[in-house]
Amino acid sequence: VDPVYVASRHKPAVSEKLRSQRTAKWGDSDIHCCSYDCEDGCCRGTDWDTGETEYEWHGREGLDGSGTIGLLLDLDEGTLSLFKNHRRLGVMKGGGLSGEYCWFVSAGSSCAVSMS
Repeated sequence: VDPVYVASRHKPAVSEKLRSQRTAKWGDSDIHCCSYDCEDGCCRGTDWDTGETEYEWHGREGLDGSGTIGLLLDLDEGTLSLFKNHRRLGVMKGGGLSGEYCWFVSAGSSCAVSMS
């Protein structure tokens, strides 16, 4: 299950289960999941209730084959920046992020993944 596509209208039981786990550590953000799509460079977010939102951002690029993607979560500013092959592309989600987040990878084809 790709967590960005878990919303009440698509998967109500999963959506409710995820939202029921909310604690004070989540902060006051209404964005519970934010993702980068390697195919088209799209940033999508969700509150696990109303559905997913696609965010336009300056520097948007897909991966185009193999490479390295890096994400930098800045909780002081509430932003998520994207790096492609060690080059900063830009701020993918500007503002509104707070609290704890977990990292995830959702792959649509065979690939190698590492997180550090």
